[in-house]
Amino acid sequence: MTFVRVVEPVRVPSMPLVPSSVRGQIAGQADAVSKIRVAAARRQVVAAAAALAPSSWRARGMVRTGLPLAGLLAAVRAERADVLVLGARGAGAVTHFLLGSVAEAALKHAPVEVLIVK
Repeated sequence: MTFVRVVEPVRVPSMPLVPSSVRGQIAGQADAVSKIRVAAARRQVVAAAAALAPSSWRARGMVRTGLPLAGLLAAVRAERADVLVLGARGAGAVTHFLLGSVAEAALKHAPVEVLIVK
């Protein structure tokens, strides 16, 4: 079993009117936040895998960066997974309409069966 967490990198918007020194500081802060988020994701997948160790399940964690759906589908293919299990956050209708749903997109595009848990 492989636990996968996909972390979206912090994207800095284009700021052509902001001085380059300030843009550099903002980019550095965005990189620092991304590193913190990746480290937190690593701790989460390691903890999830460790929780299964007493039951003799072989499990490991994997952290990818990028868009969530693309990262999950890439992991499914790379791991030759039989099933993709996703947690549904339960975002409201407006949020779902504006942002879409990774779980819903996985249902449409995953090359394996998808189980969505709440």
